[in-house]
Order: sequence, then C-alpha cells, then structure tokens
Amino acid sequence: MTDPTPLLPRQSFNSADRPASEAFAGWQAAIAPVFDITPAQPDQPFAASYDTFHLGDILVGLGSFDPTCFSRSAEKARLDGLDHLLIQVYTEGGYTGHVDDRPITVRPGDLVTLDMTRQTTTVSLRSRNITLLVPRDLVKSRKIPHGIMTQGPRGAILGGMLADHLIGLAQRLPTMPLSTGAAAAAATLALYEAALEPVEEMGEAAVEPLRDLLFQRVRRLIDARITAGRIDIAGLAAELGVSRSTLYRLFEPQKGVEAYITERRLAHVRRALSDENDTRRIGTIAAAYGFDDHSNFSRIFKRRYGQTPAELRALGRHARPEDLDDAFDLRPWIADVS
Repeated sequence: MTDPTPLLPRQSFNSADRPASEAFAGWQAAIAPVFDITPAQPDQPFAASYDTFHLGDILVGLGSFDPTCFSRSAEKARLDGLDHLLIQVYTEGGYTGHVDDRPITVRPGDLVTLDMTRQTTTVSLRSRNITLLVPRDLVKSRKIPHGIMTQGPRGAILGGMLADHLIGLAQRLPTMPLSTGAAAAAATLALYEAALEPVEEMGEAAVEPLRDLLFQRVRRLIDARITAGRIDIAGLAAELGVSRSTLYRLFEPQKGVEAYITERRLAHVRRALSDENDTRRIGTIAAAYGFDDHSNFSRIFKRRYGQTPAELRALGRHARPEDLDDAFDLRPWIADVS
C-alpha cells in the first residue's frame, strides 16, 4: 500500500477547543506575531478559528472571527522587525479604522495590502477572510500600497481578479499536494504584481511616500549589517546616495540613527533569547549583535524591556505567549518565509 500524497503543511487554531473563558486569550496569542488585539465586544462570548498553510515562499491564512480590534503600532513594527506585506480579501464582514492617518472601510470583496512596517488600527465585524503573508523582497515593485487596491478602473479589474483567485485558492488549500504549493505561490504573486502596475492608478492610498521608501531601504541595510560590529553611518549615507544630515533627519522620530541601530540590535538579541533552540550563552549572543560590554548590555536591555537577559530566559522564553496552543505557533513559519 502506497503512502498518501503529502499535503501542504498546516496549522489550525479553534477557540472551540478551549473553555469559553479562555477563547479570546487563545485568539490573542495566535495573532500576536502580527497584531495586538482586544475584543470589540468584551461582554459577549467570543469565537474564532484560523488555518494557516505553508506554500514555501508565502503563508496563506483562512480566518473566521467575532468582532475584534486589531492594532499594529509604529512601535510594534519597529521592535518585531516584520518586513512583510499582508494581502487580504474579506469574504464576509469587514472593518473600519485607519491605515497610517487615513480612514479605511473594507467590505467583502475588497482587496487590501497592509504594509507591516506601517501603522494599522481597525475594528472588525464578525468576519471571514483570506490572508497572504508575503516577504517584501518577493515583490519586485518598490511602490507598495497601504490600503484598498480594488479602486479605479485598473484596480477594479486586476485587483478583483486577484481577490477571485484567492477565494478559489482558499477552497483548494486543504487538499492541495505539497508538490503544488510553490507553483500556486508563484501564480498568486504574479497576479499580485500585475495588480500593482502601474501603482499610480490606485490613488493616493497606494503611493508610499518617498521618505518611507528611503527609511525602509536604510532599515534593510542596517539589518543586513546587524552582526557586523560597528555600522558606519557615513558609509550608509554614501551607499544610499544621501547626505548624513538627510539620514539624521530621517531618523529623528527614532531619536537618531545610532539609537535606532541599538534598538534593532536589542530586538535581535531578545528574539534569540526567546528561541528555545538557541542554546548559546547570553554573552555570545550579545557579542554577535555588537554588544561587547556585557554589563553595559545588561543595563541597556533591562532599561528597554524591564528585565535582564538572564531573567528573560529564566522565565521560560516569554516571547511565546503562554496562552498559545502547542499545535499553533506562527512565529517559526514567519521566520521561515522571511
């Protein structure tokens, strides 16, 4: 007897598997790697389910959830380093809120891109949606929208085609062979690229400001050098083709370039300390991310996170939410497609 054809890797969360009093806490923990959430109707019973499929280069999630307040702040984006695009279509329900400082209302059938490096605050209805999590580097276009894509003549056609494709893809994912996943991901990304060009026709919501583009480019360069010891600010500016004063002005909201680099180093160390598979000594991890003075590193770390590096490890890898079911953890899958 031959083995059955292997299917796509899948993770599933269902609040029905928990006591009613713990339903929202489970949903909160499941979504924590991407959004901070609170219940929109805290006095009402809550239900949610989420199935995530790994297609090699991208993740696809199928969600069903009661009204929820979703938030991704600039602070969260800065600390978790998630440099991905969240591409969504709601098949039921929808939400209202803000992307950056612009109002947004999403209805069933609307195709949306949420840039995970930018701010999002929304309140959903009882909803069903399909979500793609795509590493930014897989998308050729550097003009990434942050909002609704099914607007204007081109968006209505090509964005609508992608929305229809996602609905069909969602129906096939539970029985899709593992061997088909990469091709399905490539076809999906090709449709997304078609919907992005030319981005100007999507209106103001789709045009990323030049300042944001430059900031994200600097951010990628810094992360690429984060283990290289001292990062030369003048060298960064020269590589970007801007003056040092322009670079310093760009990072004024982050209290300067050096402060931002330290913040990124700390975030990488914290992630490593929270990884149960990383057994390196704390000093070794700190040195790997540019902290050569261990006592000074410990002071900076505690000032930033409220606990020492040793306390973080001793308290059981707190980067993993305690309420998260052992069977569902998006963090390693997100890291795998980064």
